Amino acid sequence: MVKLAHLLVATFGALLVLNGCLARQSLGVPPQIGNACNLDNLDVLQPTETIKSEAGRVEYWDHNNPQIRCAGVSVSRLIIEQGGLYLPTFFSSPKISYVVQGMGISGRVVPGCAETFMDSQPMQGQQQGQQGQQGQQGFRDMHQKVEHVRHGDVIAITAGSSHWIYNTGDQPLVIICLLDIANYQNQLDRNPRTFRLAGNNPQGGSQQQQQQQQNMLSGFDPQVLAQALKIDVRLAQELQNQQDSRGNIVRVKGPFQVVRPPLRQPYESEQWRHPRGPPQSPQDNGLEETICSMRTHENIDDPARADVYKPNLGRVTSVNSYTLPILQYIRLSATRGILQGNAMVLPKYNMNANEILYCTQGQARIQVVNDNGQNVLDQQVQKGQLVVIPQGFAYVVQSHQNNFEWISFKTNANAMVSTLAGRTSALRALPLEVLTNAFQISLEEARRIKFNTLETTLTRARGGQPQLIEEIVEA
Repeated sequence: MVKLAHLLVATFGALLVLNGCLARQSLGVPPQIGNACNLDNLDVLQPTETIKSEAGRVEYWDHNNPQIRCAGVSVSRLIIEQGGLYLPTFFSSPKISYVVQGMGISGRVVPGCAETFMDSQPMQGQQQGQQGQQGQQGFRDMHQKVEHVRHGDVIAITAGSSHWIYNTGDQPLVIICLLDIANYQNQLDRNPRTFRLAGNNPQGGSQQQQQQQQNMLSGFDPQVLAQALKIDVRLAQELQNQQDSRGNIVRVKGPFQVVRPPLRQPYESEQWRHPRGPPQSPQDNGLEETICSMRTHENIDDPARADVYKPNLGRVTSVNSYTLPILQYIRLSATRGILQGNAMVLPKYNMNANEILYCTQGQARIQVVNDNGQNVLDQQVQKGQLVVIPQGFAYVVQSHQNNFEWISFKTNANAMVSTLAGRTSALRALPLEVLTNAFQISLEEARRIKFNTLETTLTRARGGQPQLIEEIVEA
C-alpha cells in the first residue's frame, strides 16, 4: 500500500512537470536547453554558409551558435538576382523579414482561402465557342493575393504558409529573414526546417540538412500524383524536378505575368492602411481581421512613419501588432533605426524579448552588459553583420563619423524597452534619496544624473554637457 502511494505521488509529480512544460509552450515560452544560454561572451556574427542557386543565393548564420540558439531563432539572408524567382517555400516556424534592397512582388498561399486575384481575359487561341462556358475556363488565371514589396518593407509569414518572391527591379533583391523556431507554432525541434513545394537543390540545405534537398512532391509515387491531380504520369514526374539542378531561386525566361494591382507611389502616406489605435478599434471594418485578407507587410523606412525623429541625430520606427495585426498571431515585431554620425542610442534593455540586430548600412560601436554587470560585447558592427541581444541585457549604440542603419527583430509582438538614461529612464524615475544612497553621491550629483539628459532615445555621442530643452525635437 505504501509503494502504491509513492507511485501515485511520483506519477502526480510527473504530470505536474509535464503540464508546466505544455503551459510554457502554449504561452510561447521557449523551453530551456542545456548550455543554450551561456552568454558570458557575445560576438558580432556573420553568415557561415552559402547555398547557391541559378538566380541567387541564400546565406545562413549558424543556428547552433550559442547566442542564436539561446534566442530561439534562425537567421538567413536571401539574395535574388534580377529576374529571379524564389520558389514556393514554407516553414514550420513563423517568419519575419526586412527588404534591405530592391523591389519585387510576393505571394503567399493560405490554405482554405479563395483565389481573389483573377484575369478574365481569354487565353490565346481560345475559340469563340468556348467563351460561354462556365467555371474556371472563363479565366486565364486565378490565384491568391499578390503584393508589391520594396526597400523598407517588413514582411510577416505564418507557419505553414507557402510564399514566393520575384525580383521586378534592376538590382539584386536582398532580404534579411528570421525564423522564430522557439515559437509556440513550431511543434518540431529547434532546427530550422525548409519545406519546398518546387525546386531541387543538389547542394543540400543549411547545416542540419547536408543531403540533397528535393521538393515535397518528389517523395510521392508519380502514379499517385497523377491520380490526385488528374494528369498523366509524365507530367507528374516533371513536378518532382528530378533532373532539375537550378536550386530554389530560378531565372524566369521571358515576361513574368501574374495578376497584380498597380504599384503605389514610393512614399505614399499609409495612414489609411493602419489608423493608430488598438487592433480592434471602432475604425476597423472587420475585413482586415480575416486570415485570408490580413496584411502581411508594412513599410517602416518612410521618415513620415518615424516614432522618434531628430533631424540631426536620426530616427527610430517600430512595427508591432498595433500597426500590423498579423504580428500578434506570430508574436514577433521589428524596429528600424537610422543614426547620423556622432550620435548615440541611449543605454536601454529589452523588457520582454530577445533582439536580433542586423546592420544594413554603415558601422557603429555596440556595447552589451549582462545580468552580472559584465561587458560581454564591445565591438564595431558593420554592414551585413548581426548581434544577438538577450532579454534584459543592457546595450548602447554609438556612431562616429559614418551613419549607422539597422533593423532589429524582436521575439514579442509588442516588445518593450526600458532606458537607463534620459527623460523616461529608470534612473529618472527613482527618488533622489535612492540615488544618493545607492551610489554614495551628493544630492547635486544625483540631480545631474536625473535631469542632464532630456532626450528619450537619441542623443549626441560626444561631449558631456547637458543639452538645452529647446534643442530637443522628438515625435
